[in-house]
Amino acid sequence: MSSWRFVLVAATAVSLIGYPKLAKATTFDVDVGPNGDLVFSPSSVTIHPGDQVRWTFRAPGHTTTSGSPGMPNGIWDSGLRPQGATFTQTFNSTGTFPYYCTPHGGCCGMVGTVMVVNASPTPSPTPMPTPTPSVTPPPTSILANISTRSFVQTDDNVMIGGFIVQGSQPKMVIIRAIGPELTQFGVPNVLVNPTLELHNGAGVLIASNDNWQTTIIGGIITQNQVQGIINSGLAPSDPRESAIIANLPAGNYTAIVRGVSNTTGVALVEVYDLQ
Repeated sequence: MSSWRFVLVAATAVSLIGYPKLAKATTFDVDVGPNGDLVFSPSSVTIHPGDQVRWTFRAPGHTTTSGSPGMPNGIWDSGLRPQGATFTQTFNSTGTFPYYCTPHGGCCGMVGTVMVVNASPTPSPTPMPTPTPSVTPPPTSILANISTRSFVQTDDNVMIGGFIVQGSQPKMVIIRAIGPELTQFGVPNVLVNPTLELHNGAGVLIASNDNWQTTIIGGIITQNQVQGIINSGLAPSDPRESAIIANLPAGNYTAIVRGVSNTTGVALVEVYDLQ
């Protein structure tokens, strides 16, 4: 079975509710630019309040900066560091903390995320009237879709959403870039004609779309997707909006939303689990 997490680096809001530090803090290591690649490895870590993340710079010319490309939120900023340098940040609050490399976040998708969650308490076994009690596991929760809305600008200030597919089996998803449809919900200044790109963990463009009723063949898209988008029940309501259906193996992926001809406006990027 595949599971998937979605990390929206375009969103800057985080939870700042304080929790006591854990008695034993753990340091999690992240490599910056290993082997000359424009990546954080791993790109996503999950920790507990009180834990630390230590970034080790395997190549010069990079930063770890909280926020999303072009929109730092001021929580931390390592500045440019030489090869071999380290930078450590302690996280005392739960929340999702996106970050990026200042020179390479917008152009090359060099982004990451730190997810801080409370440690789960150890459950007490329920007494049973039989000599060998058994514990029934809770039902598995499934995240069906997730999305974020942002003001799409140009150059490095486009909207970027990163998501992670986990598990041994590929995951079938539909990714949408929505603009004109938002007007019916009272959203002003929408992005009139959004385009959509899908990049893999190495930053390689593997699929793209501009107007969902016209399939762009290339990369992982080998056939017309229009009927599949309609059959999914998730076809955008405006033909200028974009959509991609992708069967993705485990890995990190980045969805990028831009405006045609460098137009700007409010847009929504979404990922739906089709399984």
